[in-house]
Amino acid sequence: MTARRPISKTPATSGRAEGISLAPILYFVSVVMCCLGVFMLVPMAVDAVDGHRDAYAFLACALGTIFIGAGIAIATHNKQQRISQNETLLMLPVTWALACLVCAVPFMLSTLKLPLADAVFEAVSGLTNTGSTVIVGLDNAPRGILFWRFLLMWIGGFGVVTIAVLLLPFLRIGGLQLFSLDLSPSSSKFVPRMVEVVTQIGLIYIALTILSSISLWFAGMNAFNAIGHSMSAIATGGFSSHDAGIGYYNSPAVEWVSIIFMTLGAMPFGLYILALYGRPEALYRDQQVRLFLGIILVAALLIALWRVVHYDIEVMQALREGFFVTVATITTTGYTGYDYSTWGGFVEAIVLLLMLSGGCTGSTVGGLKVFRIFVMVQILRAQIHRQIFPHGTFRVTFNGETISDAVRAGVVTYFFTYLLTMAFLAVAIAATGMPLLDSLGAAATALGNVGPGLGPTSGPCCTFKEIPDAAKWLMSFGMLAGRLEILILIIPFSRYFWRT
Repeated sequence: MTARRPISKTPATSGRAEGISLAPILYFVSVVMCCLGVFMLVPMAVDAVDGHRDAYAFLACALGTIFIGAGIAIATHNKQQRISQNETLLMLPVTWALACLVCAVPFMLSTLKLPLADAVFEAVSGLTNTGSTVIVGLDNAPRGILFWRFLLMWIGGFGVVTIAVLLLPFLRIGGLQLFSLDLSPSSSKFVPRMVEVVTQIGLIYIALTILSSISLWFAGMNAFNAIGHSMSAIATGGFSSHDAGIGYYNSPAVEWVSIIFMTLGAMPFGLYILALYGRPEALYRDQQVRLFLGIILVAALLIALWRVVHYDIEVMQALREGFFVTVATITTTGYTGYDYSTWGGFVEAIVLLLMLSGGCTGSTVGGLKVFRIFVMVQILRAQIHRQIFPHGTFRVTFNGETISDAVRAGVVTYFFTYLLTMAFLAVAIAATGMPLLDSLGAAATALGNVGPGLGPTSGPCCTFKEIPDAAKWLMSFGMLAGRLEILILIIPFSRYFWRT
């Protein structure tokens, strides 16, 4: 009689990861804190030159941030430590949330003395490139705090585009796994190393900012405002040093320059990298770019035609207004130049659709992104053909390559998640006492990182200063969710996330 072998009992945790380590996450956060502390020295220098006492507030914030960040970095540094995908998914929202809190401190300690809800709102709006503001009296504000707002957008824009190019495709967020490091499905061999990609993106980002600054200076801005508004335009942020925004200048030249560089900031930076490697045709052959430019052209012409027919506006002025409002909205820059809330419901409906759309994947913009809209249209087209020809085979393609089922599922999931989140956010904001149109506009502009909302109290004519504090916190969450593609904020709340 053969003896039976005893059954080995394995621990319940067998086959599972050891868990998420907070050390590499804290180390990354601490490095970001030190960088932000160094950046605070720039507006400190601006105020010091002007002899403004806010220089001391920025100096205190900088030293405190660097000291705390360096302490955490020393305590958590480990050369042998590697970061897993789940730790990356947790690292992104934690880093952005803490960065927003750190960057809010100067707003509270400066002469503005913003309360906590307002300071966090302004910091989140800056870092997420939203452009919504609660500050009134920008024309008389100290230059240090004005430059801090511009700098937040510029820093956030670079962070956004590097995340979009390097991390989101590999994290498979919202169907973006189609894209490689430089956002070209067939060109990953050109730039094999992430450090090289980040360096090239940074150089392109700086070059566009310098070119925009020079152009705005020639268009009539002084040096300070030209640099600040160029940082805002390339980051597709929308902060200005004037309450009236770009409308303060009442200059067609300033508006056209802004239109050009807002558009460039909303294009895929990966394609700029390809252009540097001798493939400039990638820019105009990309189906996403062509759809993006096509939407701009159609929407701008519709708004211009509406202005000419119903308001008897001169044709060239109507075209300038149409292109400015269209580009400022679809690129999620949100520059205020015209109060389109007085132009009728037709224009507001177009603006709402542009808020939802957003610009190109791999850029600094928010919104659903034109790539996902393109894929959804392709899926709808294929489904219609299947209904007509049940036995036919129809491909869903992008730039000539078949889109996999995983990518299509990711796009559909993100579409549903985005619209559902916007609906819940709008209802939650309405529960604070805001009117329906204002609540819908606030939810759309926060989640899409656009800037101005809809309605008479938070549209392009106004700020969000007077909305309830609860609504400001909800909008801050919405801005952060929209910037991080929503799913990155949702995934860590899943119990399975902590078990794998």
